[in-house]
Amino acid sequence: MNIPLNTDQVLELKLSGKFAHFRKFYTNASSLTYMLPPRTTVCGLLASMLQIPRDNYYDLMSSDKLGIAVSLTNSNNYLKIFQTLNYASDKSKIINDLSEHKQCRLELLKARGDGNLEWLIYLCFNSKSEENSFLILKDKILKRDFGYGIALGQRQFLANLELINCYEHISLVAESDYLDSAINMEQIRDIDTDKYDLIMERMPLEQRLEKGKKKEYRQTIRFGNIVVDINGNRITGKFQNVYELDDEKKRRIAIL
Repeated sequence: MNIPLNTDQVLELKLSGKFAHFRKFYTNASSLTYMLPPRTTVCGLLASMLQIPRDNYYDLMSSDKLGIAVSLTNSNNYLKIFQTLNYASDKSKIINDLSEHKQCRLELLKARGDGNLEWLIYLCFNSKSEENSFLILKDKILKRDFGYGIALGQRQFLANLELINCYEHISLVAESDYLDSAINMEQIRDIDTDKYDLIMERMPLEQRLEKGKKKEYRQTIRFGNIVVDINGNRITGKFQNVYELDDEKKRRIAIL
């Protein structure tokens, strides 16, 4: 996936929190979590900050207007733990009626010790475009104005967002020998799988609103097999169409 045309702004953000649950779309009774927020989750988080109503932001944050890359940091060890939750039926008038409760196993992400979960989020966009809602993100983050509020997958898992850096130059690397972010499997030509702790997960990447016979509904229109090193390390191999940031480490990221 390429960055949007005429991209001249790249925001590097740190997303953090104590707990997270990014529900895998194919789970049901036992809700499993991804190790990093899918692109669709990042879009929902940004929409909440910009106070855009539910299901009204898909066009604004389509891949031709907003490029998103995600990486794990190497400063935390992530734990996955299971909790059993009781869900009360929203049709029940008596919340203490145990017959209306349903149990569900929920897989949570937690950092070891007293630390935080952390991810780096890269947003790439054209600041001169008519769709310039992203320009106010920097100011909102600096003022800690998170609009409707931001969370790590579920409302009870409160999140924090920090602006780390801004870049005005990002260059395409057609063939790269290293990578510093999650990447779609189709962009990998070779990798030393024995050298890293890699995982691959099928993730939703993009959504849009479809018109049904009776009402509109949300539809996922793009998926990807996303590969990431769970320790947040730079990985070496052969990768296609990644982007290099203008920083000291010459980090290279893949747009999801």
